[in-house]
This record gives sequence, C-alpha cells and structure tokens, in this order.
Amino acid sequence: MRCVIFVLLFAITSTWSSLVRAEPASLESLPGEWHQMASNAGRCADCRIVIGRDGLDFTVKASNGWSAIVRPSFEGKPFVAGKGSWKSNVSGVYGGNAFFLNLGMKGDKLLMLMTVPSRGKLLNIKAIFERVPASGGA
Repeated sequence: MRCVIFVLLFAITSTWSSLVRAEPASLESLPGEWHQMASNAGRCADCRIVIGRDGLDFTVKASNGWSAIVRPSFEGKPFVAGKGSWKSNVSGVYGGNAFFLNLGMKGDKLLMLMTVPSRGKLLNIKAIFERVPASGGA
C-alpha cells in the first residue's frame, strides 16, 4: 500500500512540475501573503496563506487551519514540495490529517496542489492564489 501511495505521489508531482513552467528564480517571489482565488474544495473568501523563508525551507501557514514546510525541488524544478498537517480541531475529513504540498508560480499566480491521504483514498485539493498587496502603512 505504501508503495502505491509513493507511486501516486510521484506521478502527481511529475504532472505538477510539467504544469508549472517558470524560471526557478520565481521561487524567490513566494514569501508573502496570498489570497485564495479558486479551489476545487469550495469557495473560501477569507482563505489566505502566508509564506515565509527559513534558509532553504519555506514555511506555509493557512488561515483555515493547516501549515506546512516545503523546500525547493531537487534538479532545479520551479516548484517547492513538502509535508504539512491540518489542525486536529478542524472539522470534516481533513481535521488532524497530514498531507503532501506542492506550490509553484505561473505568472503572478501561485498554484497549490495538496494531497491528503484519508481513509484509504488520496484527496487532492487544487487552489490558485493571488498576492495580497503590501499595505503602504504610515
């Protein structure tokens, strides 16, 4: 079973990397706050993620109860991948579950693929984010 999951995740990652065509330098634009524009998991007008840089790693914290640590792909591919988890107090099928996360830039949009193993199935959440403009505080 673990082998099957590994093969599926490898296939998802391979497909994902072919969808995101950008220069690896685009990963430098990942840090910041991002607002969800669309998702196959349903509309969420208030969903945001904040991406920070910590050495080679990127930390991702979402307003709807999940967080992850991702790092640039080996072989210089233009995406980051890693693992995360949903908080246990999140209701529904995702609460308390670990997941695999892929993020990549396409133009000025951030593309996300989250794969959540749950009850013997792999649930894929796809989302598109746009950058939240930095406020020009006084």
